[in-house]
Amino acid sequence: MSTPSLKQVAPLTANQIAKVKRDGFLVLKAVLDPELCGQARDDMWEAIETHLPRMKRDDPSTWGPITAEESARLKAQRPAGGGDPYFSGSEHRFTVRNGAEELLLNLAPRALWQVAEQLLGEGTVVWPAGLDESGSTTGPCFMCDDAVGGLVSHVGHEMGWPSKGTFTTEKALRLPKTGPVWLNGQGTRGLYCTLPKSPSPGPDYRGAHSDGACYGRGRLQMSAYIDDVPPNSGGFTVWPKSHTRIWREQWKAFFAGEKHTDKHLAVRRAGGYTDPVIGQIKASTQPFDCHGPAGTVVLWHTKILHLAGQNASDDVIRQATIYGFLKTPAALPDALVVDNTNGDIWRDWSDEVRG
Repeated sequence: MSTPSLKQVAPLTANQIAKVKRDGFLVLKAVLDPELCGQARDDMWEAIETHLPRMKRDDPSTWGPITAEESARLKAQRPAGGGDPYFSGSEHRFTVRNGAEELLLNLAPRALWQVAEQLLGEGTVVWPAGLDESGSTTGPCFMCDDAVGGLVSHVGHEMGWPSKGTFTTEKALRLPKTGPVWLNGQGTRGLYCTLPKSPSPGPDYRGAHSDGACYGRGRLQMSAYIDDVPPNSGGFTVWPKSHTRIWREQWKAFFAGEKHTDKHLAVRRAGGYTDPVIGQIKASTQPFDCHGPAGTVVLWHTKILHLAGQNASDDVIRQATIYGFLKTPAALPDALVVDNTNGDIWRDWSDEVRG
């Protein structure tokens, strides 16, 4: 499906594409439908009223951190059929797993469809269809160790997933609506929210990371704000130009036999929060706070170093949904998913990007 009927974000200019390549990210301010953003905010507050009613929409003094007791109660509401609790959280963060619902899909991934095809290639991107008539999602998933780990942690150990990835594609992976629907391209991660006065990540920016492994079909991701995110209010924070360096180092590690999930290693080059290359990037590069009004979108290369910034405000809840556009198995066969022979970070992108 390449021409959705809903309003589309305008295609990028040549200068904007050049910035994506050079810096690894691009901020598009207030490009999403304000009415859909308002509906998403209303839905979020309905979820809060149901699951955490002590937080009042018109009273920021009630937006305090989620206690250990509250967190345990929310976590216990995990669906019987697998998947994360619809609403969960801890301390200054909470999540609403509504990413496969029509509202969030229309709000951001589908509204950015033409931009995604412009960057990744027309007819080469998995369409986010969302929920089917049974309330589940079905789509392709490259079953590497990362994906298997995500299935176990977000769906449940009892679902019978293998302990290791097959590094082949499951063409019709079926997932529950609050499961990791981003793995098969059928939904966003839901709403990721940061409460006011969140703690500082410290001078070493604890928590900064690069998503997933270099192998896989994810190349382009987006973070969309459904409400205003002023400066220093928990906006998506990136280290410009870090994408090319991390891409290169992770592939070198993979070819040397190291996987992104090799947690037994004291030092990992292929992933983790304390990789030497990540420390070097932090020391040499100034992070950038991607703030903006409601409807702002941050497009980013999946390998860029990033974190959810500190929310130093008194009366703002950072509200964002995150989605990764996936290449289709036809456009990127399994043999190429694990191949980076020529080292070209833009090999799987559109001719317009490559040119």
